[in-house]
Amino acid sequence: MNLIFLAIIIGEIAFWIFLVGGLLLRYVWGLNKLSIILLASTPLIDIFLLIITFIDLSNGTKPHFFHGLSATYIGFSITYGHKTIKWADQWAAYKWASGERPEKKKLHGKEKVKYQWREFSRFFVCAVIILTLVGIAFFIVPFEDTFWLIYWVVNIIGTVIIWLVFGPVKSILNNK
Repeated sequence: MNLIFLAIIIGEIAFWIFLVGGLLLRYVWGLNKLSIILLASTPLIDIFLLIITFIDLSNGTKPHFFHGLSATYIGFSITYGHKTIKWADQWAAYKWASGERPEKKKLHGKEKVKYQWREFSRFFVCAVIILTLVGIAFFIVPFEDTFWLIYWVVNIIGTVIIWLVFGPVKSILNNK
């Protein structure tokens, strides 16, 4: 099994163990300090994956699909990790601590446009992180081995353009 693929699987499993464990510690067992430590430790998973990825490339491994996936995982985790933890915390508070049920707001008009731009901006930051990590890899490996790095650059830029068109631009056009 590929080292990076295995590291991504371990990282994803660790993230959910830290998240669910932290919420159980907080809401089921009342151990708030330990919960905070566990939830605050989730960025360590990204550091682990980042180190494994760049060690693998530095040791002469040709980049492949999973090196780009690793960069994507890290970018999403950095950009959306806090939001995911906050969302899960609200649901855990509702389910286990008599908190209020989180509401999904129906947005219309200018509110929807603002929301679409905010979400696009968040994804744009994510894309910049991914492209930065992939870009660093270009300096580590020989040019003839960069097919999968170029693949990820094209896909991320394409995704940014698609999100822009079908997110904010579409909501602006529908708002007129």
